Amino acid sequence: MAGLAAKHVGAKLLGEIEEESLEELFNSLQANLTGGPSGIRPEIPVPGLASIAARHHKATQSAPPPVLSVSGRYLPLLYHLISTLITEPHNYTVVIVDAESRFDVTRLLSPDCSHHSTTSSYPAELPDLRHVHVYRPARGQDQIRAAVAAAGEWMLYGEHGSRAREWWGTVVIGGGSGTGSDGTSVKGDVNAGWKGWLRVEREGVPGFPAGVSVEEALRDRDKRQEVVDAAGWVAASRVGGYAWKDV
Repeated sequence: MAGLAAKHVGAKLLGEIEEESLEELFNSLQANLTGGPSGIRPEIPVPGLASIAARHHKATQSAPPPVLSVSGRYLPLLYHLISTLITEPHNYTVVIVDAESRFDVTRLLSPDCSHHSTTSSYPAELPDLRHVHVYRPARGQDQIRAAVAAAGEWMLYGEHGSRAREWWGTVVIGGGSGTGSDGTSVKGDVNAGWKGWLRVEREGVPGFPAGVSVEEALRDRDKRQEVVDAAGWVAASRVGGYAWKDV
């Protein structure tokens, strides 16, 4: 009788262990498939942006790619995001397919290159820049799609200097909203162009007070320019916004 009881207790304990292990396994797989707490892939290691992306895809019942679709003055946001991706502690490698030939890889560095800070909006350091792979195809959906495909092949199978890093994904600049000859549109992990649900603009700067004369405005124009230059950036959408500074 005692033996049967012991066997029953042992079976019950084993069942609990197996049940817990399966639950943990399921949670782990779910996190890997959805990209963790934000519920999106690839993961965005900027909490404010990740939250906006997750809310947008939930509200629109859509799924990446792209995880972000950016419009307006989008380059500063791309520099901020990519600079964060390629440096510690993330150390990703990123592909840029730039059909507008406007992406400047040096803008991934802080404006004050003499003082590196992990709290900077642009924390990447000079050695990190070698892990940003830039392609500049001709404009046109077919050409951009070919560049995206070629970049993917190179990152997976090519003998490049970023093989020790995880490939985060592809940013497509100037892909447009049209379709190629096969009727499909180009989708990067981040798309940037004239049309996108996340619009980037300069942070608002108050105008001159009422009653200011032309002479006073001209006298103070240098100080006002300093205020304008110090203003940050805002990425706004229907589900929320995100702000950062050029520091």
